[in-house]
Amino acid sequence: MKVLKIIGGILIFLALVLIILNFIAPKNYQVERSLIIDAPKEIVFKHIKYWNAWRAWSPWAERDKQMLVWVSGTDGEPGSIYSWTGNPDITGKGEMINTGVKENQEITYHLRFIEPFESESDGYLRLLSDGKQVKALWGFKGHYNFPVNVMMLFMDMDSAVGSDFERGLELLKKICEQEAKDVLQYEVHKTVLPAQKYAVIKGRMAFKEIGNFLAESYGKIAKAVKRKGIRIKGPACGLYYSWDEKNKISELAAAFPVNRSIKTGEVSTVEIAPGIVYYVEYYGPYEKSGNAHYALDLYLEQHRLTRKLPVIEQYVVGPSQEKDSSKWLTKIYYYAD
Repeated sequence: MKVLKIIGGILIFLALVLIILNFIAPKNYQVERSLIIDAPKEIVFKHIKYWNAWRAWSPWAERDKQMLVWVSGTDGEPGSIYSWTGNPDITGKGEMINTGVKENQEITYHLRFIEPFESESDGYLRLLSDGKQVKALWGFKGHYNFPVNVMMLFMDMDSAVGSDFERGLELLKKICEQEAKDVLQYEVHKTVLPAQKYAVIKGRMAFKEIGNFLAESYGKIAKAVKRKGIRIKGPACGLYYSWDEKNKISELAAAFPVNRSIKTGEVSTVEIAPGIVYYVEYYGPYEKSGNAHYALDLYLEQHRLTRKLPVIEQYVVGPSQEKDSSKWLTKIYYYAD
């Protein structure tokens, strides 16, 4: 009986200790890190808004080469989900649900760990910009339930997670600053293009088919206009009406500017009205023109201009005139108002 009383006393004492510790233990937590990024906020936001972009700067993806990631829902919009499963000692299993987007300012998400332990918290990535630099803040916050809150008297959530946030922001900074350097090298010009008729062959196809389509179509158009006695007034062009990155499909037309209309076989006429255009000059192979296009997209966004279709690529110097692809010149025109 004496032993039982001692054991009972110890248990009561431990219970009292736990009760006391529960009152003094933390109930909530918040971890936040920040870093200055020398890039426009629009560039930085693109990398935090889309779950698919997180793979390039996630500190956990960098450490866990076994981690598998998949995205469901419409990426970049509330409700989209970033799910992962990986090494249980590094990343485990869980998901993040986009809970809100403030364009070029903030995204919020709900984080749910499933394995090796269950927990939930709310995270955010926030951008503060002075027009030249961006201060990126990454953090999350949550609530401790008993007895986890007692355990946290002997652990430090900030130290445990803060270094990961710091590394993620470092990777984000590196990516964004390099992209800003690549994009901002292009000078955007403004001009007015007069009304112009184009002899065209239209098509809808996968990105990988565009090169062959254009090459074949230009030959057909040249023969057709020659037979009709129609004069070609300038370099070959691509008129782009859609560019679906998700499905890798584009609607476009191979085109030559001409002096009058034509309608024969596959070849027809498209007439584009006069309008204000913004353009850049891009030197290099066609498949690497993405940053030149993004320079125009960024310019229009920053100046609150709305792009109108089609986008025109004018192939001023190409493989038929120059073997060195670094010397190929493409003028890219965006109609906007």
